[in-house]
Amino acid sequence: MDHRIAYCGVDCFACPDYQTGVCPACKRTPWTEDDICMPVKCCREKGIEFCGQCGGFPCGDMREFYAESEGHAAAYQRMLAMRSDNG
Repeated sequence: MDHRIAYCGVDCFACPDYQTGVCPACKRTPWTEDDICMPVKCCREKGIEFCGQCGGFPCGDMREFYAESEGHAAAYQRMLAMRSDNG
């Protein structure tokens, strides 16, 4: 499992929250059903490393999530570019 890329596609090592220890490090967190974030739950259910690997990406379910912050928006754009480079 690549711990550098979060389930949502954020590059962990470039993220200030990860660098300062604020981020829960989603791939190492023992999430419960009450606190699991949407990308974590979806990616785990589908058995994929991050959203960009999903055949349904980009999906409408994640639209609000990727609009929440500049980091999420950048991850979204990077995953779109990855898909167009591979497709």
